[in-house]
Amino acid sequence: MKEKKKRGLTVEGCVVKAKKYISKYRMCLLIFDVKGSRDFPDKRWLIRKLKSMMEDLNSEFGDYFPKNNLATISRTEKGFYFLHGDSSWVGINNAEIIPEIIKYQKEKYPEVPVYWAVAKDGYTKEDWII
Repeated sequence: MKEKKKRGLTVEGCVVKAKKYISKYRMCLLIFDVKGSRDFPDKRWLIRKLKSMMEDLNSEFGDYFPKNNLATISRTEKGFYFLHGDSSWVGINNAEIIPEIIKYQKEKYPEVPVYWAVAKDGYTKEDWII
């Protein structure tokens, strides 16, 4: 039987990986993906919640979200800019803020369970896939 791959990183794992990338590249991507999104009975409700969550995270932590083109070369982004299905990403420049971002999400949006991960950019498959 094939072993199911664990998804996402722990908070501590995100911080460690982000520190590594930020020290080398000055920023990295913090990514979220909804757990069990296929099982949500109302996808429109989920999308509305995610958009609201992204706006709130941008408002609360925007100082740590520099303009970047880490996820795409076709546009410069700042903050949680784009929703790709049930996931999104943000360029961050401070690994120490990750626990606060995740805590905020869990407290303000507990009904939206997400995996968190960190990637160097949007092109490195092993970092990007959650």
